[in-house]
Amino acid sequence: MDKGRLEAFSDGIIAIIITITVLLIEPPKGENLSDLTEILPLVLVYTVSFIMIGTNWANHHHLLKVTDHINGKIIWANHFYLFTLSFYPVATAWAGKTNFASLPTITYVAVNLVESLAFILVERTILFSHKDSSAYKRLNKGTKELATIILEIAALVFAFIGSLRFISYILLLAMTLLWIVPDIRMEQIFEETNRGN
Repeated sequence: MDKGRLEAFSDGIIAIIITITVLLIEPPKGENLSDLTEILPLVLVYTVSFIMIGTNWANHHHLLKVTDHINGKIIWANHFYLFTLSFYPVATAWAGKTNFASLPTITYVAVNLVESLAFILVERTILFSHKDSSAYKRLNKGTKELATIILEIAALVFAFIGSLRFISYILLLAMTLLWIVPDIRMEQIFEETNRGN
C-alpha cells in the first residue's frame, strides 16, 4: 500500500474527530455574558483536546514522512491508534459537561493514556519495519515516549484525588509540550533525506 493512502485516511479521520468534538459545544442558553459560564468548562477541555489532537496529527504526519513502506502490521497498528483517538469527543464532552467531575476526568485521562500507548505502538511498528534505516537508529531510544507515559500515569493518579483533579489537566498539557515542537530527530532525518536526493 502507498503510504499516501494511509496518511490521507488518517488525516480524514482526525479532521472528523476534531469536527465532532467542537460540535458538542452548544451555544449558551441566554444572551448575557454570565451565560457563558455554563459552557466554559467544556470550552476549556475542548481547547486541551484540540491542542492534543493537533499535536497528534503533526507527529503522526512526521512519523509517516520517515516511513519508506507500509505493511499490514503498520496498517492495523494505525487503525488501533485512530480507534483510540476517536474516543476524544465523548471523553471531552463528558469531562466538560460535568465540570470536571471525578469519573469523567479519570476517563478523559485514561483515553489520553491509551491513545499515547497506541501512538507509540504505531511508532514502534514502523521502526521495526525499518530496522536498517537511519530513522530506526535515531528514534529507537524512546526517551520522549517514556516521559509521556510517566506524565500520563501521574495525571491518572491525580484524577483519582478529588481536590487535585485539576493537576491531571496541567500534566496532560505538560506532556503535550514535549510533542508540540516538531521532533528534532525527525527533522534531522528529513534534512539527511533531502541532501541525499
